[in-house]
Amino acid sequence: MKKFRNVLAIVIAAVMTLVFAVSCTPVADPDNQATDAPATSTAVPDADESTVVIAYAGTEPIYDSDFSYFLNRAIMEIYYKAEGVYAPDATDDENLAKMREFMRSTDENGISNLQRAVDRTLEITQGFKIAYREGKALADQEGAKYTVDQAELEQALSYIDSEADYGAATYGASRDEYFYYVYGMKVNDAKRYQKQQLYAELHEKYWADENGYVIGMEEPEAPVEPTKPSDLADEASDEEKTKYAADIEEYNTLKAKYDEDLEKYNADLAKYNELKNAYFEKFREEYNENEKIYGVRTVRSLFLSKTDDDGEPLSEDAIAAKRAELEKNIELVKEGLSFAGLVKGFSEAQNATTNSGLTDICAYEGTTGDLPQEVIDRAFEINEVTDIPEIIETDDGLYLFRVEGIVNYDEQIGIVADSTTSNPDKIRSNVEYSKLASLYNEYVEGFMEKDEYKLKDIQNEAALKLVNDFIDFTMEGTGVGY
Repeated sequence: MKKFRNVLAIVIAAVMTLVFAVSCTPVADPDNQATDAPATSTAVPDADESTVVIAYAGTEPIYDSDFSYFLNRAIMEIYYKAEGVYAPDATDDENLAKMREFMRSTDENGISNLQRAVDRTLEITQGFKIAYREGKALADQEGAKYTVDQAELEQALSYIDSEADYGAATYGASRDEYFYYVYGMKVNDAKRYQKQQLYAELHEKYWADENGYVIGMEEPEAPVEPTKPSDLADEASDEEKTKYAADIEEYNTLKAKYDEDLEKYNADLAKYNELKNAYFEKFREEYNENEKIYGVRTVRSLFLSKTDDDGEPLSEDAIAAKRAELEKNIELVKEGLSFAGLVKGFSEAQNATTNSGLTDICAYEGTTGDLPQEVIDRAFEINEVTDIPEIIETDDGLYLFRVEGIVNYDEQIGIVADSTTSNPDKIRSNVEYSKLASLYNEYVEGFMEKDEYKLKDIQNEAALKLVNDFIDFTMEGTGVGY
C-alpha cells in the first residue's frame, strides 16, 4: 500500500524533505492497526479546513495550516545549520530550551531568527503552491497527458483517516490533536494538502520528462519458470498416469512459452541496463564533486574509552596502557589473528558483540555508527580496503579501525554492514534525487518573481505568532499520552 508518503516522507523535490513536526516520536504503522489498536478513535469531529490566510502566492492562498506544516522545515534549517547550537549529547528538554532561546535571538544585523523562520517558511510554501498550480494547469488541459490518479488520491485520503484513527486511539487524543502534533496540520487540512501535492507531483514529472530525466523504459519483469510435475511412482494407477501425461503436456507448453519469454526478457534487460547506465552518467559529476557525502565506507573499529565505569577520566598512565594494548593488537592482526574476533572480545563499544564493530558510514543516509568525526574523515581519505588497522585518538577514547568495504558510484569493494542501503544502486538513486531536487528547485524559483506567483498580502504578525506558538507548543492538556 502506498503510504501518505507526501506527508510522511517527501513533499516534492523542489521544496523539502519532511521532518516530523514538533516531535521526533516514532509513529506506529497504520498497516498494523488491526492488531495494535481500535479502528476508530474519539467521537470529537474533525475541524473544517482552515480559512485563515497568512499570505498569497499570486492568487493562491497560503493558509495557516500550510504555513505551520512547512514551518518545521524552515526552523530545522535555521537551527541545525547554526554551528554549536544543537548539542547531540544534551537531553531533548535541554535542546528544546536552547532552540527556543536561539530562535528568539537576533543576528549581527538585528534580524531575528523568528523573522528568518517566517521568510523561509513563506518561500518554501510559495514554491509548493507554484508546483501545485502549474501541475493543476497541466491536468486541466484538454486531453491532458498528466492527470491525477483518482484511485491513488482516494487511497491517500483513506490512509490519512486510517492514521488519524490509529494515532488518536493509541495516544488518547482527538484525530486533529494527534495529526497536528505529528504533522503540524489538522486532518482536513492534511487532506487538502494531499490533493494539492498530487498536482505538484504532476508538475515535477512533467519537468523531468521535458528535460530528459527518464531512463526511457521500465525495468522488465522476469518471467516465472513453470514447475515440472513430480515423477510418477512405479505403482501409479492408470488414472494417475493419464493425469500425469496431461500435466506434462501442459508443462511442456508453458516451458516453451517461458523459454521464449526468458529470451525476450534477457534482451529487454540488456537494453534497460544500457539505458540505465547512460542515464546515470548524467549525475556522475555530482557524485564526483561530493563523494564524501554520497559514498560509503565500511569501518570495523575497536573502541577503548578514556573514562572509567563511573564516567570519570582515566589517568594518563591508564590511557597509555590502553594505547599500548591497541598497538599490540595491530601486531596480532599482522600475524593473522582475526580483527573481528579482537573487536568482539575487547571493544567497549555497544556494537562490539552485535556485529563485531562493523559500521557503514554514509553522510547522505545519516549513518555514522556514533563514530567520531576524526575516524569518519580518515576513513574517507582511504580509497582501498585495508588489512592493517590504525589508531586514532579522540577526546572520548581510542579507536583501532580499518576500512573493510567501499561502495562508490559503480561498485562495491569488500564487505558492507547493510547491503540494502550500502550498494551502488542506492548511491546512484541518492545522487539522482539530490541533483534533480536542486535543478527542479532552480526551475521553480524562476516562477517566484512572476506577477501571478509573487508573495503578497503577508500577515507578518500572524505568521510570527505561529512561529512563537510552534516553538512553545506542548501537548499538556490535550490528553495525549506520550
